[in-house]
Amino acid sequence: MKKVLIATLLVASSAVMAAPAPDDMPPPHEGRMMEHMSKKLELTDQQQAQIQAIFKAQGEKMKALHTETESKINGVLNAEQQKKFAEMKEKRKARMEKWREKHQKRMQDHGDD
Repeated sequence: MKKVLIATLLVASSAVMAAPAPDDMPPPHEGRMMEHMSKKLELTDQQQAQIQAIFKAQGEKMKALHTETESKINGVLNAEQQKKFAEMKEKRKARMEKWREKHQKRMQDHGDD
């Protein structure tokens, strides 16, 4: 039973770790996706605004789900585990920030070609 609980927590925390943190900015590719869709689908300004609103609403739902999931996981964990879980999140956030900086630099360097 304990192994099942641990496996469940690992799977759930992996899903949480993969999701963007609620206070993160939207991905930088979001604007490029809208630009790509606009060109390929020949969207009107009105359609672009409607799709942008859809992206925003879905992003808010994802953030709410992320927060709810973390809260539920913390409800299962004891105090020591909650502390470790918080440390895991901080490490993930630091790795993501490092990756984001590296990726942005690569994109800037690529744009200079």
